[in-house]
Amino acid sequence: MLQPLKIYTDVIIKIILVGKLRNDFIKKGVEEYLKRIKTYSKIEIIDIPNLTHLPPPQALIREEELIKRHIKESHNIALDREGVPLTSYDLAIKIKSFYESSKDFCISFIIGGIFGLSENIKKNSDLVISLSKLTFTHEFALLILLEQIYRSFKIIKNEPYHY
Repeated sequence: MLQPLKIYTDVIIKIILVGKLRNDFIKKGVEEYLKRIKTYSKIEIIDIPNLTHLPPPQALIREEELIKRHIKESHNIALDREGVPLTSYDLAIKIKSFYESSKDFCISFIIGGIFGLSENIKKNSDLVISLSKLTFTHEFALLILLEQIYRSFKIIKNEPYHY
């Protein structure tokens, strides 16, 4: 059992998402989990344009530039299929440790688009995680991540949820 987490009002979770949300059913799920998470932390989603009109190497470089504008002064967690698989409890421990490391910071989760994330983004992240061996669209990855962030707070606060 984890010790209760102190929630600081100046701490924020950012989710940097390459691509837009298009599916209404996912938008509804995202809205629901954002509402739930906001009882524990400030959270925001930042949309980065998906640059599929460019060749993949150029798109990744340009997306990297856009992502870097939003990841200063934060603990960065990149999502990648080659990342470390974590349990929900492991993610809760990571989030808790990031929260307790500073009262004035941000945790940024970075979700790539159709071409994934640049090697520089992954290399310069504090952690690279995989949600699954399966591949998800950026929209599904966002919804799954939000559920896992919410679950993490429930674990940290020792509150009941579906374990």
